[in-house]
Amino acid sequence: MENNKPENLCQIGEIAKMAGTTVRTVRYYMEEGFIEPATRSAGGFYLFFPDTADTVFFVQKLRDAGFALKQIKALYEARKNGATGDEASSRVLALLEEQKRAIEKKISDYQKLEGEIREAMDLVSRCQGCERAPTRETCRKCSVLTSREKLPLPCQAII
Repeated sequence: MENNKPENLCQIGEIAKMAGTTVRTVRYYMEEGFIEPATRSAGGFYLFFPDTADTVFFVQKLRDAGFALKQIKALYEARKNGATGDEASSRVLALLEEQKRAIEKKISDYQKLEGEIREAMDLVSRCQGCERAPTRETCRKCSVLTSREKLPLPCQAII
């Protein structure tokens, strides 16, 4: 089989593999305007510059962090629609700052949750060896729990 792929261009499956995602995701990001093929092969396959994988990876990471595609699109459109580099960079910078603050808030929330989980693990480990039935009534009377002013959130949720 003859390879009619121009040098330094990648097929959609290669982009997906480099970005650590699926071909379907790459196609979706193409439909949404995040990426564009450089050209098509003689056989009609989309061909991309290798750095397209970086764009796909970045969009996927923002999605994983909980950003809506609308928010991510605003970032790309801010650059594309700026009349000057100054205008575009100001818009992009403002949007990146907004995304950074949102991520910092999530990190803080996750750190608090991690602390709660760590406390719950410590508390629950003290229950090992308990021979009583683990009912709500029994556990609420247990000195392991009653000696604490406040139960960690995971324990409150399961007891």
